[in-house]
Amino acid sequence: MYAGAKMIKERMCAEGPFDNNTVIALLASSDAIPYAITEMAIIRANFVVFPLSTRNSPAAIAHLLNKVDAKHILASKEQSITDLVRDALDIMRTEYSPATIPTVSSTFTFEELFSSPSNGLVTSEELPHNSREPDAPALILHSSGSTAFPKPIVWTNRRLIEVATYPWHFGQDLTGLVSSLHTLPIFHGLAFVNLLWAASTGNILAAFEPRQPPLVPTPDLVFRALQASNCDLVWAVPSFVETWAHNDEYVEWLASRKGVTFGGGPLNKEIGDMLVSRGVNIYNAYGSTEAGMLSVVYEAEPLIEWDYFKIHDYISIQMLPMGDNTYELAVVANNVHRPAVINTKVDGDDAYATSDLVMPHPTKSGYWKVLGRTDDQIMHSTGEKASLALTNPGPLEDILKKDPYVSNCIMFGRGRFQAGVLVQPKSEFSLDPSDDTRVAEFRNKIWPSVEKMNAFAPQHSRIFKEMILIANPSKPFSYTPKGTVRRAPVIKDYEEEIDALYDAVDNSAQSATEPPVHWDDKSANSFTRAVVEKLITVPLKDEDDIFQHGCDSLQATWIRNTILRALRDSAKIDTRKVNSNFVYDHPTISRMASFVLALALGTTDGEDRQSASHADAMRAMVAKYSKDFPIHRGSAAANMESGKVVLITGTTGGLGCYALKELVADPKVARVYAFNRPAKHGQTLYERQKSALADRGLDASIVDSEKVVLLEGDLSAANFGLTEKVYQELHTSVTYIIHNAWRVDFSISLASFESNVYGVRAFIDFALTSPLAQPPRLIYTSSIGVFTNLDSDDDLVEAPIDPDVAIGSGYTESKWVSEEILYNAAANTPLTPVVVRVGQICGALEGSWNAHEWFPSIVQSAPKLGCFPDDERGVVWVPLDVAAQAMVDFMDTPPHIKVVHLNHPRPVSWHSLAVHVAQAFSVPLVPYHEWLAKLEQAALDVSQAESAGSDSRKALQDLHAIQLLPFYRGLAANFNVGRLSVGMFQLDVSQAVAASPTLSDPNVSQLGAEHVKNWLAYWRKVGLLAGQ
Repeated sequence: MYAGAKMIKERMCAEGPFDNNTVIALLASSDAIPYAITEMAIIRANFVVFPLSTRNSPAAIAHLLNKVDAKHILASKEQSITDLVRDALDIMRTEYSPATIPTVSSTFTFEELFSSPSNGLVTSEELPHNSREPDAPALILHSSGSTAFPKPIVWTNRRLIEVATYPWHFGQDLTGLVSSLHTLPIFHGLAFVNLLWAASTGNILAAFEPRQPPLVPTPDLVFRALQASNCDLVWAVPSFVETWAHNDEYVEWLASRKGVTFGGGPLNKEIGDMLVSRGVNIYNAYGSTEAGMLSVVYEAEPLIEWDYFKIHDYISIQMLPMGDNTYELAVVANNVHRPAVINTKVDGDDAYATSDLVMPHPTKSGYWKVLGRTDDQIMHSTGEKASLALTNPGPLEDILKKDPYVSNCIMFGRGRFQAGVLVQPKSEFSLDPSDDTRVAEFRNKIWPSVEKMNAFAPQHSRIFKEMILIANPSKPFSYTPKGTVRRAPVIKDYEEEIDALYDAVDNSAQSATEPPVHWDDKSANSFTRAVVEKLITVPLKDEDDIFQHGCDSLQATWIRNTILRALRDSAKIDTRKVNSNFVYDHPTISRMASFVLALALGTTDGEDRQSASHADAMRAMVAKYSKDFPIHRGSAAANMESGKVVLITGTTGGLGCYALKELVADPKVARVYAFNRPAKHGQTLYERQKSALADRGLDASIVDSEKVVLLEGDLSAANFGLTEKVYQELHTSVTYIIHNAWRVDFSISLASFESNVYGVRAFIDFALTSPLAQPPRLIYTSSIGVFTNLDSDDDLVEAPIDPDVAIGSGYTESKWVSEEILYNAAANTPLTPVVVRVGQICGALEGSWNAHEWFPSIVQSAPKLGCFPDDERGVVWVPLDVAAQAMVDFMDTPPHIKVVHLNHPRPVSWHSLAVHVAQAFSVPLVPYHEWLAKLEQAALDVSQAESAGSDSRKALQDLHAIQLLPFYRGLAANFNVGRLSVGMFQLDVSQAVAASPTLSDPNVSQLGAEHVKNWLAYWRKVGLLAGQ
């Protein structure tokens, strides 16, 4: 190192005076040992070292050299490096100031550093040590440049010390262990990190023996080197690990080591699981050049679920919610760890938002898994206001990349109805993308792999065959130094082809489903089925609800557009007046076909004749499920437990969690059956329930109470989808049913809620066939949303209402239908149900309140819009804990009370809460309509930016209220109709107060400053108010 420091000092002195901030670039195909020694020598010579990836383009090298004002380049002598340096400098001369052109000399060989007798011993006079400040630059690394040119990232002396001390916080001692560097690119930050760890721990590094030219590592060559150096810890890039996994001898040897550590990219899940099952310890090294090594790489015991990692305790992080239980990880600066790059603020503190999309472990708090990049997320437009869908392309692309015909691929579709994929064939399968025949053949060859993608993908991310775009051999993909595709530049390169593909699909995709020449019952049904089955791959009967079989809003939009185009082309129908929600209103093949036929024959114009037809449909569904109630034949002799036995649904939601807590704490309750539908992605109910409780700050250990029995099932299935034994156990013991689960979707029609309504009838039959002397009491959570169509809020008593009042969405209509069925059961059987119309539930004093609801979104808007809406009228929101206590109280409601309204009996003014929000953000209070006007303008700005090609994801994340704009407009429209704040209705609560000791208590908790304070703290914790 000292010999190298002396040589570089001599070279630089010959060129002129330079200070301690002088940057020397290192661009070399070199072995690990001379390269690492050269890096340290440059730092020892009191200069700043800048290792450059040899995989960079000349333009990227020129950009980086200019950006850091490099004065000198140490370059190796290979022709490829000579050409790279020459081309980069040529670019600098033409595009940058000539004053920035660095000089060039040859980098040091192993012999020059270790074997040259002319070097002799270096004296302190020849190489004086200049003390430097902690925040002075020592090393510059660079990003991979996946979206643009790579960016230089400065590591200071302080940063080097921080990184060097990471292993002191590991669960294993690295002293004396041999770590392999054979596969790590020596210019990469991860290789330099290992050098620092060797210095701070006494860890021994193994590398290839120096030679010229350097060895090109292959999986077999590296593995022989691992064995020869008897490595304890194997650092490897994922591609090498995946190759070794196919060799039993290699796997057996790896299992005898301390472990395999991977980083720099994802390891195939199936291969990782297989290796762990065969005794190989796998360690996940998660970090970045900008933020450092964030994970506890070597825990005391390696995690079986190897793809999860834990962040060092001394590193401050903030998880910014991205929806669907995913988060963007942000690293917040503190006294002991500061990211090298600061790009945001979190709660006023400097932070680095990583753009890494992570998901928490379902049961192990503090463990996370990387899903992909937030800047890779594809935001689709569903064609509906405030409705968005995201595709995480990484895992899907990884599936397609395994296809033997595919070299690489990139998914696309931002702002579109559906996703597509750009595929680069392997060189031996390259083709002319204008050759339609060969394109079709290639699509068919890779289609089995695309089907695997689609099986893994959410509905809105599925790829249709016509959305496969083949890359042109004359426009190859560009890559980062890490070997990953530069996503944004490639998509930009193919922008014209992508636009043309969407135009072609829009114009011709429907032609794959030819409309009938003559419209009749049979042809309309066949055509509608063909359109639907393009999207819904499960078998469907004519009367099956497509939304119960996986159809989502994106697919509904495609079905609608396909049908309307066919009607315009074949029947010459003016479709502009056709109700845009007809797919939701007619969600079965038979009903949709009848509607389409009526349009084609001109017997309807398709306009929405809402009230009469909706009310008739609601009454018809009530009649359907009010027939033939069973006769209750229970007897007092039936076996009963001492105490209440409660069957409650929906316990993973907010109200359900708090209700479960109250039931477990109630000494009068002997047992609680917590019934929920199975998870779509295989997570157990035990894991989901514990996670749901913990997320709300509740004691997750209540799941382990002897009182609690967790059940997964389906109310529409025989025996609720339970075994005969379990069902009979319920049937002979349950004394109370709290039905709290319901589908929440305001897009679909009443018909798509029929399975939920069926569940209500199933509970009625369950109760009436109970062998107990009294049928179990059924407490049903309805909604104040049934009061949708009102001109005023006079006389809104706790009693049945007309169907016209509830018309508005399938959700509210289904709630009304279920209420009526229960009233009919009460009138004709011994059943004594209680309908609880639940009002606005808000966060308890602990603070947890779903950050995606309408009021939290208004709060988030305050610092963005510079104001907060005010209103002197009251709010009757009920905190979660109070609501849950009341729900438990309602089990003992007097028999004559059939309906209660769950609103707070002691209102407070909106203003009394709003002042605390305004103070927290130092913004003024303004009238609601003024706030709404500012939100409308913000939405317009985002829309215009999106039209200009900007990515609106960040803006929508920072201002959730834009996505709820139709709801806020609705509040404005009814602002002077309701007597409560923002125009909400005042409901009678006299029966609820009479039935609930909690609500009748004069000391029942009122909303106040402490609630607001804790709501804000919770929303900051979950990232809604990040940086605010």
